[in-house]
Amino acid sequence: MTGIEYMLNEVMEPHLFVIRKQKRDGPDKVTPMLTYYVLDGSIYQAPQLSSVFASRMVRALYYISKSFTVAASKLEKIGYDTEGDSVKPETKAGAENIDFKEVMRVDHILTTLQRKLSPAPPPPPFPEGFAAPSSDTAETQDGQAQNGHTDPIIDQGAAKRLKIEK
Repeated sequence: MTGIEYMLNEVMEPHLFVIRKQKRDGPDKVTPMLTYYVLDGSIYQAPQLSSVFASRMVRALYYISKSFTVAASKLEKIGYDTEGDSVKPETKAGAENIDFKEVMRVDHILTTLQRKLSPAPPPPPFPEGFAAPSSDTAETQDGQAQNGHTDPIIDQGAAKRLKIEK
C-alpha cells in the first residue's frame, strides 16, 4: 500500500492529539511530511524544524549585532578609538612578534586532532523525486527563480487553523 496517510502519533485525551502526515512508499518505508496537532478542538500545523532554527538564528544574530552597536556607541562616548589609531607603535610591534615554538606547538596539536578525528561523513542523499539545488536556475522576467520541482514539505503555504464546533 503506497500513498499519503495520516497517523495518530500521540494522544493525551481529551485535550491533545498529535497527527502525522506521511508518505508511504512500501510496507516498511515511510517518509514523514507534516505534523498537525489538535488542541482543545482547534487544529494547528506544527512548524517545520528548519523554520524554527532559522527564526532562532535570526533572533540571536539580531541581538548580537545590537549589542555590538551599543558597545561601539559607548566606546565612542568614553573616547576610545575603535579603529586602533591611538595605540602606541611600540605595543603594536610587540604584539606582532610571533614565537616560532608556539606556532609549531599549535600546528602539532592541529595535526594530531586531524589524525584522531575521522573525516566528515558524506551528506545524505536527496529524497526520491527531488533534484539537488543548482546554481544555474532559470530566472523569469520578474526576477524570481523558476524551479521545475517544488518541495511538497516546504511548499505548504500558510499554516491554517480550523475551528471544530462541539
